[in-house]
Amino acid sequence: MACCLRKKRRMKVKLSWKSKKRDLSPAGNWAPEDDDVEGKIVFFGGSNYTFDLDDLLAASAEILGKGAYVTTYKVAVEDTATVVVKRLEEVVVGRREFEQQMEIVGRIRHDNVAELKAYYYSKNDKLAVYSYYSQGNLFEMLHGKLSFCIPWSILLWSALKNKKSTFAGDKGENRVPLDWESRLRIAIGAARGLSIIHEADDGKFVHGNIKSSNIFMNSQCYGCICDLGLTHITKSLPQTTLRSSGYHAPEITDTRKSTQFSDVYSFGVVLLELLTGKSPASLLSTDENMDLASWIRSVVSKEWTGEVFDIELMRQMDIEEEMVELLQIGLACVALKPQDRPHITHIVKMIQDIPTNFNL
Repeated sequence: MACCLRKKRRMKVKLSWKSKKRDLSPAGNWAPEDDDVEGKIVFFGGSNYTFDLDDLLAASAEILGKGAYVTTYKVAVEDTATVVVKRLEEVVVGRREFEQQMEIVGRIRHDNVAELKAYYYSKNDKLAVYSYYSQGNLFEMLHGKLSFCIPWSILLWSALKNKKSTFAGDKGENRVPLDWESRLRIAIGAARGLSIIHEADDGKFVHGNIKSSNIFMNSQCYGCICDLGLTHITKSLPQTTLRSSGYHAPEITDTRKSTQFSDVYSFGVVLLELLTGKSPASLLSTDENMDLASWIRSVVSKEWTGEVFDIELMRQMDIEEEMVELLQIGLACVALKPQDRPHITHIVKMIQDIPTNFNL
């Protein structure tokens, strides 16, 4: 158990898939002998990049995280660029479907959406190359850098053994407390990003995996959403992930088909996480099925609203009314019926309308 709780290691590795020789023709295209096996890398944004596939594959990389289908690397390419590479593993998807999804994502350009810089497809490997954000993700800002994975069974056993009746404080190591202004800027930035995402593909695009570990802080200190496009390619998340993450709407547990309504639900959970400082995956010993949203509904229904807020926020003066307004927005987003949830453009306006002493 102790080893599971240690700070996450930044593992140095080499990206080990095969590289290609570059075609020296005037077009400068990748020309593998067998395109179905070897594949090619496609960049967005013109020719502003100073590295190619060989540089990317030869660079040292840190493992930032590992999920059921995706391993995330931080890759520094010869002091010229630092990028995030998402490597899809054991994902069966056709070239046309993969490229269509990447082309939709690659056309999205907004300060609050992580830029897809390039993608790569071959029979054995699929890569997506995104912008790198040095300040880490929102989950780490709120809870510290934890282990890659603590098994659900171990967490449940520990909670039952300790007989805890409230969500445990889950502040990890090496984190700097976020003040109210920072949290609100992250919230409005992420809301704007999600609004832009939902406008893509003629207003039909769905992210499918909104959570705090997929939200970063951009150079203006606003929230920025990453990982878009990957959920559709991997088809669906594992059932255990849906049950245990705390971010997914109740209807997604059954249908495993994400919608813009379910994205709004997940975003609402992130708002509640910002307000409480608690992880949605935290457990209650008395009811293992009570996630963060359910717990807050229960507390608010008893008119104990003040008890849900992060103690770090309660130390600040004259912000309780603002926190209550954001709480109401978050609760509207996690309405149990999809049709009762507000549209993301309405959410952006509601957050912007919260009266503050600073500009959003």
